[in-house]
Amino acid sequence: MIKNAGMLIAVLMLAGCASSKPFWAKPNVSSDDTYTQLSECRFQVGLNKVPKSEQELMVAHCMRGKGFRLLANDS
Repeated sequence: MIKNAGMLIAVLMLAGCASSKPFWAKPNVSSDDTYTQLSECRFQVGLNKVPKSEQELMVAHCMRGKGFRLLANDS
């Protein structure tokens, strides 16, 4: 689990160095609905008192479980 968290942090850091910010997407789902789902995942992770170091990983698992994919912004 810690190994996966470390890999996710490394990926997020590399993504932060790029000029584009990754975003969650799912076919036929609006950006407003995506934001709502992301907020729900963050809320659920917060309710479960997940350690800060693992929160983003758990949010990512939650979003993937809902059928979303993390994509790079090509603009």
